[in-house]
Amino acid sequence: MYAQSGEIDRGFAPFIKIRDKDVFSWNVAIKALAVHGGAKDAIKAFLMMQKLGFRPNDFTFSSALFACGHGGLVDEGRRIFHSMNGEFGISPNPEHFCCFIHLLCRNGMLEEAQLIVKGMPFEPDVAVWGALLVGCRVRNDSKLAEEVMGKASELEVNNSGVHVLLSNIYASVNQWPEAVAARGTFKERKISKKAGSRGVLLGVPK
Repeated sequence: MYAQSGEIDRGFAPFIKIRDKDVFSWNVAIKALAVHGGAKDAIKAFLMMQKLGFRPNDFTFSSALFACGHGGLVDEGRRIFHSMNGEFGISPNPEHFCCFIHLLCRNGMLEEAQLIVKGMPFEPDVAVWGALLVGCRVRNDSKLAEEVMGKASELEVNNSGVHVLLSNIYASVNQWPEAVAARGTFKERKISKKAGSRGVLLGVPK
């Protein structure tokens, strides 16, 4: 209960005292810390569980990468992502890729993010393209944003998030006609602003 309410100090302290911890309980603790602003503590818990002999699973890595994304922990996120396959023999799934790409893009590392996208063993979904759009927004790169927007639109033309973000990118470099046109595109299609895929607008700088 405490882990879901934001009272991390009260929620995590009893967990530490539990003797019979398992991977599931560690996952809950790491996710709770990540969600409620305790990114560094979440990574400490991630490392602690391994020192105590617990092997992280897919969900553990998702939570750890989520924490890195919200805490701006680029180096930690990079090590965690690359350790999945190299150290633990776990192939990153689309969610893992999206979390890592989003982390890189939010911190202006657009080139590295593009390399990760190119190396994905499956086709990027709209959430991945949306994460790249976040990077374009950070760097005010309207040219690349147009290319990314084209890819995203091929997958999900009725996604409002990518249209709004593209419009914001145009506005940031004073390309006002293009900004208006981008917003007009989804309005003409009667796309609701409430619609959107996972992660597309998460953490977008305003």
